[in-house]
Amino acid sequence: MSEEHTSYGIYSPAVLGILIFAIIVCFFLYILLNVPIVRTIITLMVIALAITIGLLFFKSSTPLRVKRSKLLVEFAEPKENSLMLDVGTGRGLVAISLAKACKNCKVIGIDTWSPTTLSGVSGNTMENAIKNAKVEKVSKRVKFQEADARKLPFANNTFDLVACHEVLDTLIVGRDEVLSEIYRVLKKGGKFVFSTAVAKYYLVWKLSKLGFKKFQFLKLGLREGPAAFVLCRK
Repeated sequence: MSEEHTSYGIYSPAVLGILIFAIIVCFFLYILLNVPIVRTIITLMVIALAITIGLLFFKSSTPLRVKRSKLLVEFAEPKENSLMLDVGTGRGLVAISLAKACKNCKVIGIDTWSPTTLSGVSGNTMENAIKNAKVEKVSKRVKFQEADARKLPFANNTFDLVACHEVLDTLIVGRDEVLSEIYRVLKKGGKFVFSTAVAKYYLVWKLSKLGFKKFQFLKLGLREGPAAFVLCRK
């Protein structure tokens, strides 16, 4: 009988799909538009998109993703006997990392896990999250459930800590609703930790308006990828 291993997939399959689609569009435009300057611009765009995909895959490698998750959890400093929420859990990497950091805690990981999206097709499913928790021997401390982050199915002031890793930058619509819901379900004094690569100051501004305070920042090095962790309190 073969030994089971964890599988955490790649970062944001939807973003990867959009980038590949953009390269295909550029290819057809290159064929259709026989204008030297336009073809030069399209070539440069394709090179830039290809580099972006390369960086995305580098950042998505499983050992690096596990390391980034561990750094996020260390930055958050979860406490024993805490109830914690992982928003956009995917295959459960952050939820599992939180559960491994505290022996007496409960973690809930939520996602939509739509089977019709690129994310679902790529293997980001609840079944894989449950399997990973079992392999990591934390299944008694971690629960996964399907939920829309824009309308969280939890009462006000429920969680001691909420994590949202590699999610907020990819939200095209509904990000303000997600942030409001996270604020609602956090206990007073509870911590919200998240990662961002492109929208740090915008998100801090939005969170400040909601009432979050005591912001702390951790800039990752080049080896961990172009992102920062942000921690704040309700």
